[in-house]
Amino acid sequence: MRLFQEYILSFLDMFSAYPYMALFVGMIIAGELVLLPAIYLAATQRIDLAAVLLLAIIATMLSDCLWYGLGRRFPASTLARVSGKVGEGFFAGAEKAFSAGGKRLLFMSKFIYGTRALAQVLAGVHRMPLRSYLVVNTAGVIAVTVVLTVIAYSVIGTTYRLGEVMQYVEVAFLLFVLVTIGGYILVGNRLRKQWSL
Repeated sequence: MRLFQEYILSFLDMFSAYPYMALFVGMIIAGELVLLPAIYLAATQRIDLAAVLLLAIIATMLSDCLWYGLGRRFPASTLARVSGKVGEGFFAGAEKAFSAGGKRLLFMSKFIYGTRALAQVLAGVHRMPLRSYLVVNTAGVIAVTVVLTVIAYSVIGTTYRLGEVMQYVEVAFLLFVLVTIGGYILVGNRLRKQWSL
């Protein structure tokens, strides 16, 4: 356990050497999984929270717009061929859900692990008007960023108050990250199965 804790602390130190660049690139590649450690660093006053939130929103929007552009660029028939690799049932269910309520699905995809990129591509394939896409997607990005920030600050605040019980705040936050990731994956898997029906 001590070796694992030292590894996490060394990772946090490396991240803090170039936090804003690491955050921006990480958010483009991994999304919310990078945001959680960045919020922790902001909560412990190692980096600026406003900069974290701004960079996270910009990087996520850039990544999402790239997926949306790919959806507009390639026809639905190309997407249908790719869906064979993802699972025809899942793709058909997502396609049906998007047709029924594209804006709602686009917004909710921010909160469901594993659906964000697909929702962006489907918005492009379905030729969602750019203005509508930007409004709904921006609202979703801001909402998930605020929700994760509030949850993280709540956990960190509670952990500090329980200082006698908790020996290391980093361990508590690591558990929060693992539970959050697990929750994202669990909910995402359940909804993907539901869409596959």
